Amino acid sequence: MSRTILIHIGKCGGSTCRLAIRDSAVRIDRVVHLRQPTVEIAARYVIIARAPIARALSAFNWRHQLVNSDARQAARFPGERAILNHYGKLGALAEQLYFQDGTDNALAQGNFRSIHHLGESIAFYLDPLLAQIGPGQMDGVVMQETLEADLTRLFGITTSLRERAHCSATPPGMLALSKRARVNLRRFLARDFACLETLRDWG
Repeated sequence: MSRTILIHIGKCGGSTCRLAIRDSAVRIDRVVHLRQPTVEIAARYVIIARAPIARALSAFNWRHQLVNSDARQAARFPGERAILNHYGKLGALAEQLYFQDGTDNALAQGNFRSIHHLGESIAFYLDPLLAQIGPGQMDGVVMQETLEADLTRLFGITTSLRERAHCSATPPGMLALSKRARVNLRRFLARDFACLETLRDWG
């Protein structure tokens, strides 16, 4: 019998999804989180994902809350607190990912990748996997934006639970992105968008 592997990409509603699946009759043999999944020829895969820019906003603000506002993880990752404090919000960091002439800003890009969950991008989880498996091994994709509907459609699970929901408490200024910030993020996260496009093409 083939194994079912759940790929929990961070900041995509995975905690909610895993809790709902745990309380159901759905069988998941292995959960992959914060590391790259292994490629198993006979395995089936379920992926929890999210729109890349919305995910980046959520990840930055979640880390800012844990490191600065709550100070629960102030020293978990060396250097992360200084980076979060330097930029203050994702929009400021995103605007500096590329110089005005369009060339890479290596410092800003390195700082982006040094923030927990931003370094572990959607492509970090999926690029190697999607290059070696095919649509026949996919059991489904649960998107954060349509999480409840996807759980019902794929597994017959009904849930309205949202674990760690904190968007309502996030100051509007932390969610604001200028046109330049959005353009830069769309370019910088191109591999993330490409992974999701592959999954859409696979149906």
